[in-house]
Amino acid sequence: MLLAEVNLVRGLVIAKDIFNIFASFDAEEAKSKKLAKDLKAIGFEKMQLESDKRALQFKLDLVVTKESDMKAKYEIELKAAKECLKQARDQRRAVEASQKHAEDQTLAAETALAATNSSLEVTAADNEKSLTATKLELEKVKVERADAEAKAVEAYQDAFVDTPEYKDLAQCLMTVGGEQLV
Repeated sequence: MLLAEVNLVRGLVIAKDIFNIFASFDAEEAKSKKLAKDLKAIGFEKMQLESDKRALQFKLDLVVTKESDMKAKYEIELKAAKECLKQARDQRRAVEASQKHAEDQTLAAETALAATNSSLEVTAADNEKSLTATKLELEKVKVERADAEAKAVEAYQDAFVDTPEYKDLAQCLMTVGGEQLV
């Protein structure tokens, strides 16, 4: 009986070991299924990450391309702005030079005008003096002529008092420049 009990205990131990082996197989199979499931999920996640990576790389390429395009566009616009600024500076310098030239011409014209005005004032003063002298001389000549005419009339009256021979001669003498003196 002892032997039967020992065999029974051995059988139970072996059964237990077999049970444990099967239980461990079930556990390993469950682990394996879980691991396969996890691997499948990891594979899916890896595929998803690869897809995301490709999408991000595409977006990055677009951003880089867009940045490159924007940089090129910015450089073109910057170059155009610099050229525009240079042209504006050149135009400003040309306007300043033109303005300076105009100011110089205005100053020269004002100087010439002042000199001309001064010369005209001197000439006008000289002309005024000359005109005054000429008027005085003319008045003097008129007075002398009037005196000469008066003396001629007196001489006529003294020399040729109503004589018919000398009346025509006296008439001729009394006419000066087509004007009748008497």
